[in-house]
Amino acid sequence: MIDVKVIVKPKSNGSASGITTNGNSTGTNVAKEAAHAAKADLAGYADKAGYADNAGTASEATHAAKAYDLDDNSPVRDEFLSKIADDVAAGKITFKQGLISLGLAVFSDGAQFGTFVKSLYAGTGAGVDASGNAEFESVRVRSYFEAVEFIVNRLSAIEGDQLLTEADTIESVDDLGNNCYGLHLRSKWDGYFTAQANNNVLKGIINTLSAGSGTYYTAWFRVNSVNTANNYIEVTQYPDAETPAGKNYPPCAMMKIARWGNQTDTTRQSCLYLSSTEGRIVKLTGVTKPIIDKTNYGAVFGTPPEFLKALDLPLRDGRDYMYIPGIITTDVIRIDYQGAPIAEYVDRGTWSATESYYHNDKNPSTGVYEISDVWYNGCKYRCQKTGTNTAPAWNNTDWAMIEGNPDFTVDFAESENIYDPDNFNATLTIVAKLYNIDITGDILDADVAWTRYSQDADGVERTASDNAWALRRANSGKSISLTIADCDINGYMPKKIRFTATVTLRDGTGNAASVQSVSYEY
Repeated sequence: MIDVKVIVKPKSNGSASGITTNGNSTGTNVAKEAAHAAKADLAGYADKAGYADNAGTASEATHAAKAYDLDDNSPVRDEFLSKIADDVAAGKITFKQGLISLGLAVFSDGAQFGTFVKSLYAGTGAGVDASGNAEFESVRVRSYFEAVEFIVNRLSAIEGDQLLTEADTIESVDDLGNNCYGLHLRSKWDGYFTAQANNNVLKGIINTLSAGSGTYYTAWFRVNSVNTANNYIEVTQYPDAETPAGKNYPPCAMMKIARWGNQTDTTRQSCLYLSSTEGRIVKLTGVTKPIIDKTNYGAVFGTPPEFLKALDLPLRDGRDYMYIPGIITTDVIRIDYQGAPIAEYVDRGTWSATESYYHNDKNPSTGVYEISDVWYNGCKYRCQKTGTNTAPAWNNTDWAMIEGNPDFTVDFAESENIYDPDNFNATLTIVAKLYNIDITGDILDADVAWTRYSQDADGVERTASDNAWALRRANSGKSISLTIADCDINGYMPKKIRFTATVTLRDGTGNAASVQSVSYEY
């Protein structure tokens, strides 16, 4: 209900006063009626306002209903995962508080836990791939473990040196005096007895640094006697000067001991040890005392021992080497620092057109990476192209001459010509060779120049006559036929006459590479 206060003011029409009837004021009654009418109008307005309020509320309620219950095709549904229906997330979902599944969890592409690194020895975390292959740190089975195949890979990590010989652990020590000790050895299993023997040279190591005691040293002993039944041995401590460090220590409980060698038994004078401090694996032979020398190294892999370094060999720092006095092998494949095979030079004998030759390549018949060497016309050639079937030659890039006469030579094919003044007739044919190979065919006729030198009966050079002859026979080429006319006797016999062929050898660009001459004198 709206409380409306109405104030009615009479309407004035100038000087006219109100009309009075029956003692009542007519103006007053009119005013009262107007007031009632005004109140009625205002009440109607109030009702209409209520209707408007109700309409607005209804509209808002409709919107709320639509927000509460989305249409099936609403695009909003694509922005969120459904709680009541099967759904697929297009991206990764991260759960800060963890994940609890009340039903079967299916991982179609596998699963990983922690920072997963796949490695048997250096791996971290855990993982299971889509094929069911799992890798993790450890497993504890409360009931039973069933497997079709069980494979154990055991990794043993050691510190310092490890001897691969008869070894024991000292359980307790008896001080016998005079640097002699009785060692009670720990049994490794039921029925165990020590394999130590008289005159064994023992190396002992104690390392309790990890336990906090700070004890770490190496000791050396010689076995005096062995009580196998009681796992007991008596030993003598080596003097300080006879040990590698120059300081020896007595045995103690928990010390690991192993045979280093033996003073008398040659079958016990060899051992194999792995040294992380030295960075090498070593096989020792002929060991009769704690201190070894170069004669005791049977084989070494890794860092070369000091006696090899002292030989001033071309050893590279940081590189592993293998030292072994003798080797029997079928194949030796050498590689360079980039991993490429280093070929071997193989002398294949006389060149043959039916053979296969190789340049820094594998010979399938021998398995050797080979660079083939051959002999041809008294010269040794090295193959420069795998599979070449061309003959070695001075101008053949498939081959390079490495041994022989590389000079360019010229000679006459005729071994002898007889000078007959009455019937002179001679032929001179040049033979050119390079690397002992006949290359006459490679010589151009124009590159052969014939000249003559002659003297008259008094020994005076016939320059004009000789020049005229050279012009006359300039185009003779690689072979010339001489007659009596080529002697220019002129009524007298020349005192000296010499015919010379000058030959020019040209390279692949046509330039003169070499010039050689050969003469025939009558």
